[in-house]
Amino acid sequence: MGESYVPFVVELVFRGNETDRLSFGEAHRTYWKRMAAHGILLGGGPWRDGSGELLVCEARDRRALLRVLYADPYAQAHLIGEVRVREWNATMGQAVLAGLERTTGGAGTHERIRRGVPAPVAPPAPSSTREGLTAHERRIATMMLDGLTNRQIADSFTVSTRAVELHITRIYRKLDIRRRAQLAAAIGRFEAAPAL
Repeated sequence: MGESYVPFVVELVFRGNETDRLSFGEAHRTYWKRMAAHGILLGGGPWRDGSGELLVCEARDRRALLRVLYADPYAQAHLIGEVRVREWNATMGQAVLAGLERTTGGAGTHERIRRGVPAPVAPPAPSSTREGLTAHERRIATMMLDGLTNRQIADSFTVSTRAVELHITRIYRKLDIRRRAQLAAAIGRFEAAPAL
């Protein structure tokens, strides 16, 4: 059974000076890379003046997000003076980040990360006989057709290669193909066929 996840914009306001944060910087970056790999961190980075960071995250609710934020090594070392959290309704622009889907399997929990940049044209509505590609899956498929490697695609979204591989598996399943060489023809067939 799927759970819904809420996008949040988070501003971390640092306390102290850069020297205070230096010894925890690597742990802080490693922590947030791990959160990106888990689909919690969608994007973000520090302010140019070094006074804080802006993060775009997804979580079940505010309480779950706060647990993640307060586990940050900077927070544990009391290097964050203020945390501002707001729910975000991402509706405009090419850089809008989309959702996260998690499904529970019989033997355990399997996560499928679905996020990215919406295409200018909305994907076809899913029907009972076929499931349309999400906007982000279309973007990944286009990048694949352009010859980008899984690592290059992952780097462009600042996520793990594993997250991209999960997307690709889902794309292949939806298009009923098994390898990259079949992608162009399958997308052409898929888009041309009317949904029944």
